[in-house]
Amino acid sequence: MADNTSGDAIQQLRDRPSVRVPGLGRINLPDKPGLLWYAGIGTMAAVDLIEWPIAALVAGTHFIENHFHNRDIQQLADGIESGA
Repeated sequence: MADNTSGDAIQQLRDRPSVRVPGLGRINLPDKPGLLWYAGIGTMAAVDLIEWPIAALVAGTHFIENHFHNRDIQQLADGIESGA
């Protein structure tokens, strides 16, 4: 029997605000902890604790990893719902 907690998590992913970007598809915007993480990276770069190129690389890598991870979860959920 399916775990209701995983169903709730999948529904939360679907309900998150998103934007459609040409070439990348639907991209979910970060939740509050994610926004705080990006704000922290930006703040560290702004006060010169880390260099801007490093901040951009870290933030970009984090964003891409989350995007593809969330897309894989979405595809898995769609397959489960269709009975595949």
